[in-house]
Amino acid sequence: MALKPLRKYVEGTDIAHILNEAAEKGIVVRHTSSASGTGKPGDANNLLEIPTNASGVPLGILATDVVSLDLSRYEHLARYHRDETVVGSPVTVVTHGFVYTNMWSGSDPTAGAPAYYTATGKLTTTNTGSVSVGRFRGVPDSDGYVGVDVTVRV
Repeated sequence: MALKPLRKYVEGTDIAHILNEAAEKGIVVRHTSSASGTGKPGDANNLLEIPTNASGVPLGILATDVVSLDLSRYEHLARYHRDETVVGSPVTVVTHGFVYTNMWSGSDPTAGAPAYYTATGKLTTTNTGSVSVGRFRGVPDSDGYVGVDVTVRV
């Protein structure tokens, strides 16, 4: 689990983009360099990716797991009860709100420190040259989760 249930982003989500690779919720996703979509739901060219370097335009923090499944085994494609979606389907991305995630690396965050993203999509307090995706709410808890106020300007 990469996000704790304590989160708020009801009106700060984006569901118009597609992720074509498996990923764990809580990681930063960004627009692909070849994305040419309109940004409207249903456009197959609205593509996201997990960062491979600390550059590019982040969309936000992934709010659902993206899994690779053999869908012929299932009668229904939607797996909402598992809070996941399949590769190649639209994903929920937090663009504004707050989450508690364990997808961070580097030195321990402190309250108010900017949240940048690393080349692997994890959050960090170190300025990696990436765009800030928000601010940390405090220090990590005993489970290693830290609160993040997400404020991605899209």
